[in-house]
Amino acid sequence: MDHRQRPHFVLALEPVEAAVRAARDTVRAALEGWDRQDVHGDLELITSELVTNAIRHANTVTLVLYLPDDKTAMVEVWDDNPHGPAVPALDLQAEGGRGLMLVGALARAWGWRATAEGKVTWAQTVTP
Repeated sequence: MDHRQRPHFVLALEPVEAAVRAARDTVRAALEGWDRQDVHGDLELITSELVTNAIRHANTVTLVLYLPDDKTAMVEVWDDNPHGPAVPALDLQAEGGRGLMLVGALARAWGWRATAEGKVTWAQTVTP
């Protein structure tokens, strides 16, 4: 199947806290509609963390979800901030700063790439 025929979804989000829940709910509904399971909620959590980072550091945020093959789900968060995400040093006393560590622990792979308008932060997971 041509990659353009694979299931995909694009959602522009306002850079506000409510966008995190909207993104998570959208991912859940899309996967259910595509008859895919996010058994442990990993992709929802990854989406929450990536969108949270984007709304804190950018003015535009777009969520892209797609299924490149029968076993893989990809989530991308596009934003207008050209600076790549940084994993902070672990501080067990800090109230935050663990989001990208969670993404790294839950995703098969993750990373980011620059775009003409900013960057894309992406994560790949396996779905049954």
